[in-house]
Amino acid sequence: MKNIYFDNAATTPLLPEVLEIIRKTLVNNYGNPSSIHKDGIAARSIIEENRRIISTSLNCSTSNIIFTASGTEASNLFFYNAIFKLGVKRIITSSVEHPCVLNTAKFYAERYNVQLDFVKLSIDYTYDLNHLHELLKFNDSLCLVSLMHVNNEIGLSNNIIALSKLVKTHNAYLHIDTVQSIGFSNIDTSALDVDFLNASAHKFYGPKGIGFAYLKEPGLIESQIFGGGQERNIRSGTENIGGIAGIGSALQYMEQNRSEINNHLRSINEYFRSELNKLPLKIEPIITDYNLSSPKILTVVFPHFKGSDLLVANLDIHGISASGGSACSSGTEKASHVLQFIKPNEKGKIIRFSFSIFNTIEEVDICINVLRTIFKKI
Repeated sequence: MKNIYFDNAATTPLLPEVLEIIRKTLVNNYGNPSSIHKDGIAARSIIEENRRIISTSLNCSTSNIIFTASGTEASNLFFYNAIFKLGVKRIITSSVEHPCVLNTAKFYAERYNVQLDFVKLSIDYTYDLNHLHELLKFNDSLCLVSLMHVNNEIGLSNNIIALSKLVKTHNAYLHIDTVQSIGFSNIDTSALDVDFLNASAHKFYGPKGIGFAYLKEPGLIESQIFGGGQERNIRSGTENIGGIAGIGSALQYMEQNRSEINNHLRSINEYFRSELNKLPLKIEPIITDYNLSSPKILTVVFPHFKGSDLLVANLDIHGISASGGSACSSGTEKASHVLQFIKPNEKGKIIRFSFSIFNTIEEVDICINVLRTIFKKI
């Protein structure tokens, strides 16, 4: 039985060339980057070269990039500094954010009495910028707006240029969660007025355990982790040199092949949509406007039927990995807070199929045939 992986929004396979670069780095560059001998200097040069790759991608200075262990760690760094260093007394976010934003915002609201407000969604699930304007208009304290570019569960792509212009009109700090879009989208920080961005390598064919933070003004940021003062005294701890080599290599690959990659993902997505329409049950994408959707994510609503709650498990039995909940919360599938918010009365089964450069039309055909077989048993 062929294994088919349609859960690439949760994590992506490692590119073979990235794996080889990580292997060579770990074998040949084992010096501590903080050491001043030749082996330490060689390790340090790898870190700085990959920092340069990332800064070139974002069109910023190398001083704006700090390596972290994940996008989640980067988000926590932003919130911590916004509140304790920058004096933020109010957070504006939404109810459909990733847990690393939503749960962190709730923590500071509950523990430190920070005001927490939620921007509404428009009918197409994009952020209601008119409501955000109203929230910001009467702001009488320093505010952090923390919202995402591409939603990890439904694939909706928000207009971050319009978002940035609005937020900065009101002199608020802005964090945009770009974990699902870095590498796939052209993000130019010289054109996008944003204070904080975060990224995670394993979302774009790099290794797990490495991410980065973009800091508009790194001199205003202090470390949550104290020790040897690595990463410009913002993130202490011996650097993950293999991971850093991997994230730089993966992002460079994405930069060089972005158009081809997105065209491939779009073709898989569009074909999947068209084949779903041929099945005997009515299956509806959550994002119907393809212009608002990331090409790598297709989240659909299957009608309620006997056994629909076991649809993800049934697909898994047939060798197909897809998602019916959040993969970033625990080892068990939980009802998605995002899907519960936007579809509170939905009785059908909502499943996210997310694609990679390794997926093929043939795999879509196999998946459709499996679904057809399942539906025949209803």
